[in-house]
Amino acid sequence: MSALTKMPLTEVQVWLGKNTRRYTRVPAGRIKPILIWLKHYEEKPVSWRELAGPRIKAAGGEAAYMLKAARKRAGMTQMQLAKSLEMPQGNISQIESGKRPIGKALAKRLAKIFNLDYRVFL
Repeated sequence: MSALTKMPLTEVQVWLGKNTRRYTRVPAGRIKPILIWLKHYEEKPVSWRELAGPRIKAAGGEAAYMLKAARKRAGMTQMQLAKSLEMPQGNISQIESGKRPIGKALAKRLAKIFNLDYRVFL
């Protein structure tokens, strides 16, 4: 019968600006991944556009990305959104793929549907 072996536990303190966190009873095997992650940590704030950059580019632009995100958050299909806007579903598809721009009038209609500021879609 094999005996259970325990990994040694370590105490870790993390300083992030003025905040200090103390973690006790951290398994020694977990410290290296934590240190690697902290090595890449930067205190400078990162904008949401920078974080979502690849997804925005893949969506066909910021307006297309925002429309698709708002629609999905609302749990709507393209067809449901098209019906509420009284326009063909193909137009919604073209907007979400970045092939068709969103004008100011449409942005205001979308803003009412999703309860957002219309400038989000411009």
